[in-house]
Amino acid sequence: MMRGLSFTLQSGEGLRRHVGGQLRKPSAFRLPILTNSETRPVKNLLTYALVFGLGVAATFFYLHHTSSSGGHGGGHHSQAMSSSGHITHGGGVHEHDEINMPGLQGKDTTDQEVNDLKEIFRSHEGISRSVSNLQNGIVTTTEATDETLREAIVSHVSMMVTRLQEGRNPDVIIQSPTLDALFDVYDEIDTEIETTELGVKVIQTSSNPKVVGLLQQHAAEVSDMANRGMEAVHERMAGQSP
Repeated sequence: MMRGLSFTLQSGEGLRRHVGGQLRKPSAFRLPILTNSETRPVKNLLTYALVFGLGVAATFFYLHHTSSSGGHGGGHHSQAMSSSGHITHGGGVHEHDEINMPGLQGKDTTDQEVNDLKEIFRSHEGISRSVSNLQNGIVTTTEATDETLREAIVSHVSMMVTRLQEGRNPDVIIQSPTLDALFDVYDEIDTEIETTELGVKVIQTSSNPKVVGLLQQHAAEVSDMANRGMEAVHERMAGQSP
C-alpha cells in the first residue's frame, strides 16, 4: 500500500535537548520565520516530492489494476471453458485449443492416431457419411474426396477397429461414454471392414440387443461430429457435466 509523504513535529514534552550532559526541557520552541526568497527552495522541494510521490502512486495503481484485470480475465476465460463443456475424461477442466487439440490425446494413443483425429476434425466439412441401422447392428460408410482427409479417415477407422477387437480403450479425453461402454463389451461385437473408392465401409453386429443399441447410438454420435466438428463434442460434453 502506498503511503503519502508525512511530516511530524515534536513539541512540549516530546522534545528534549541535550545540554551539558543533561536532558532539559526548553522553555519555548519557535520555528524560524523565513522570507519569501528563503521559502521558495523549500516549496520547490516539496512540489517535486509531491509530484514524484503521485507518479509512483499512479504507476503502482496502473500495474496493480493491470495485474488484477489479467487475473480476472483468466478466471473468466477458465470459467467460460468449463461452461462450454471442455471437461476431461476424469472430470477436470480442459482448456479448449483449436490448434493443438490436446483433447484428442489418450492414455496410449500414438502420434498417428492423434494426427488422424486432428485432420478429421479440422476438415470435417469434407466428410460424407451414411449410416444404416440393422436389426442386429449397423452399416456405416465414411468417405471424402480430399485425399489427405480420406487417408486420415481410413487410418483412424482401421486402428479403432483393431483397438476394439483387442479391447484396448484409448481413453481419448473427448470420447463419449458410449464408446467406453462398447469397449466393455468388445467381445460381443463382430466387425467387418472394407475400403471403398473414396473411404471405408464398416459392418458391426451383435447378438446382444443392448450392444446393438450402443452401436447405433455411437454411430449417430460420429455422424454428428462429422457434420458439426468440435461443436458437437463440446455440446455433448456440456450435457455430461454435473
